Amino acid sequence: MSALRVYVCDDELLIRLWLVEHLGDEGYDVEGFESGGALLEAHARTPADLILLDLKLPDGSGLDFLRRVKQQDQAVPVIMITAYGEVETAVAAVRSGAHHFLEKPVNLPELVLLVEQALRTRRMTTELERYRDRNQWQFAGVALVGRSAAIRRAAELITRIADRGNPSTVLISGESGTGKDVVARAIHAHGPRRSMPFVNVNCTALPEHLVESELFGHEAGAFTDAKQPKRGLLELADGGTIFLDEIGDMTRAGQAKLLQFLETHQIRRVGGVRDISVDAQVLTATNRNLEKAVASGDFREDLFYRLNVIPIRLPPLCERPEDITPLSMHFVESLCREMALPARALSAEVLEVLEAYTWPGNARELRNVLERLLLLHDDATIRVAHLPREIRHAGEGTERGFVLPAEGVELGELERQLIVQALERARGNKSMAARLLGISRDTLRYRLEKHGLGPDVLH
Repeated sequence: MSALRVYVCDDELLIRLWLVEHLGDEGYDVEGFESGGALLEAHARTPADLILLDLKLPDGSGLDFLRRVKQQDQAVPVIMITAYGEVETAVAAVRSGAHHFLEKPVNLPELVLLVEQALRTRRMTTELERYRDRNQWQFAGVALVGRSAAIRRAAELITRIADRGNPSTVLISGESGTGKDVVARAIHAHGPRRSMPFVNVNCTALPEHLVESELFGHEAGAFTDAKQPKRGLLELADGGTIFLDEIGDMTRAGQAKLLQFLETHQIRRVGGVRDISVDAQVLTATNRNLEKAVASGDFREDLFYRLNVIPIRLPPLCERPEDITPLSMHFVESLCREMALPARALSAEVLEVLEAYTWPGNARELRNVLERLLLLHDDATIRVAHLPREIRHAGEGTERGFVLPAEGVELGELERQLIVQALERARGNKSMAARLLGISRDTLRYRLEKHGLGPDVLH
């Protein structure tokens, strides 16, 4: 395997030679440059894995060359070298994309550590790109992330819906935070209406006495405060898509008018006398069991069947732990981009702990936890010690309530039976089975081999 290539750009000959020599001793393929122009030419010809760049160069500012390097190659990590008293400029360099900065005189152990961290971050970022491509579906910029059967099924339905051109109504069900809005946006973005409006309506937030006015609009004078005519949200979605989130919370009066619209594709504003044709794709979502709501009389049966033409169910995250790792990596990447942070990585141990947690708030809670970690910690790699205590210690010290029978047990056989039962309950999902047993996936794999339990254990 060839050595990693490092470029050193510093106009001070002794410093440049010193850096080239010592990094070469560390096993890197190192080349030095006196000017930023020579560095750019070399990097364009043979890209480096990492660059050390001085802030002051004979042919321009190191900050300018940093930006030009990043235009050539956004992924390459750059460590800035600064003179004493240039910390503010160095901070500006980090904001412009530098991985880190070092003050002169350069401390060799610190330099070696920073180089190792930067190269490790780049390697993890590259692995993330490959991993992301295998575990997400892109729908015109909207990413559906995961590798579970439920996510694959949702991706297949989104593609099928788009292929049909003008789909029937879609009902997306699942607990809060499972990503119902992402599925809705993906359906819109992947379909023929992508260039038209996407109107997102939270039915829970609609005041009960204004539901009809908000959805269908009103004419001037329809009620006391109606000074001017107003187009409703359905009318604003004409030609595009309206997403009615938490449809289970819509009032009975609103349900009746929505059903009428779905049957006729026409609306009448409150206080109006004429019907208005509206061509809007209707997507709905709920965290309630609408079948139970129908049985209790809280939701119209005829509307339920009209909405449930194409059902998409998103299980809670605890039922699809195999999605936690790809979601975590996707969230870290997107959050770093949104907050203009250097690329970060999650250690393998962190991913294992995240997969073992139950995530009552689902993907939304996972994203919020990762955002907090990125804001509170500057380390290039997030480690277990950084995680909130309740996640680190989830399940520790719990009583399982097992009472030893008077006649005793054969421990090995008991362990084997518990493993089989856990796999049966988890439907073969090893991550979930490990969580049920309170052990890690690696431990479960070891015990499967120990007991001779192969892939056909459930057959």
